[in-house]
Amino acid sequence: MVLMAGEAAEVKQVLLSHAGAPLARPVTFRFTLDPNQAQHRQLLSYAGAARMVFNHQLGRVKANLDQRAAERTYGVADADLTPSLSWSKVSLINHINAWKDGRAPDAPVTVTEAGTVVRGLPWRAEVSADVFECASVHAAAALANWSSSRTGDRAGKPMGFPRFKSRHKTAAGFRLRAKYAEGQLASVRPAGPRVLRFPKLGELRVVEHTGQLAELLARGRFHIYAASFRFEHGRWHVSVTGMAAQLHHQRRSPAGRHPHPVGVDLGIKTLAVVADTDGLVLHEWAGVQPLQHAQARLKLANQAFARTKRGSGGRRKAASRVGAVHRRVGALRVALLHDISATLARSYTTIVVEDLNVAGMVTNHSLARHVSDASFGELRRQLEYKTAWYGTRLVIADRWYASSKTCSSCGHVKPDLTLDDRTYRCGLCGLLLDRDVNAAINLARLALAPPKTAVSPRSVAA
Repeated sequence: MVLMAGEAAEVKQVLLSHAGAPLARPVTFRFTLDPNQAQHRQLLSYAGAARMVFNHQLGRVKANLDQRAAERTYGVADADLTPSLSWSKVSLINHINAWKDGRAPDAPVTVTEAGTVVRGLPWRAEVSADVFECASVHAAAALANWSSSRTGDRAGKPMGFPRFKSRHKTAAGFRLRAKYAEGQLASVRPAGPRVLRFPKLGELRVVEHTGQLAELLARGRFHIYAASFRFEHGRWHVSVTGMAAQLHHQRRSPAGRHPHPVGVDLGIKTLAVVADTDGLVLHEWAGVQPLQHAQARLKLANQAFARTKRGSGGRRKAASRVGAVHRRVGALRVALLHDISATLARSYTTIVVEDLNVAGMVTNHSLARHVSDASFGELRRQLEYKTAWYGTRLVIADRWYASSKTCSSCGHVKPDLTLDDRTYRCGLCGLLLDRDVNAAINLARLALAPPKTAVSPRSVAA
């Protein structure tokens, strides 16, 4: 199955395909690779090169910062300090190209068995140059996030210095750019019903069918920017990212959809409840809770893994069994979330969802596993890009709006409502209603209220 997910892409101007269609819709196709042993080793070597470059760039910057900090403790004036390094993407790319080619003063030196001295990386020709440059770009982005967090320009909790990637603790991965002009043959492209072709790597088999991607490319409705590889749970995955043309206007038309705004209340027992402003319950999704249901199998697999010897073949097999359980859990969760988000974006004209504080909810140890299993943040992310695809209006309710505690009939707020109260009972008007349905109705009516009192300033309108 091909999973499509929207991702942010930095585009200075709208790209036009060779057919004249404006490409402004970020789209990602995700495939599961089926490489042979030689291709698997080649992919691991690419990932190792990306990890080495990322750590090398962080090490240079950290050494420079430590040197300047030490000089300050010695009383050295700022004008006499060791020059600071530039963290820009261009600077890091220029350095890594000179470093691996042997042109930099600090380039590595290798002595071959024949006694020949080789400057730079002797194996650099075996790996695509994009691996080195993309890893440098990732290092520049991590350093920029850390710098903006220190100055307060970045929202969220303060960040520490970027972590070095470990071979044993970090998932193997790398990125390749697709360099080609619109109208030419894409460097990353389908080469068969279940085959993808990549620069330097050649043709790799995939599990899913590539027909949808091939059709978009042939019709000039998709331009590929990059392919990101990642090794997870014993399998290689590749995400082909690019910009596509907008969906057909009939698919974006509100004709045939539910005309009234709907509210979506998210929960653990019932994952999503959809109700409109008139109190009509339109849809309910019960939580699959794949992680909760897999706890027994996961416990046995982890126990078997703990009994194995480090570095043995049995340990690799046990680790594969643990990964298989997690892979199934993730697949079930993603399938349910895509079903919910696609149904909502295609069926309604206006959707109101809550701005949940997921990071705060997982601090409750009694609910942390269930909240993580529900993946509220991933559902909202999918809703944001799918509503933009289908022309649906998405409204984000304020985080502090008491949707569950407010009576949908008279507006009375019940402050003593607890999580154990699954039925809302109003002390004023006598309303007796399921608490999730009551919350969904209140959320739906926010779309009709004045903007200043109804929604957060961060509301999204597609």
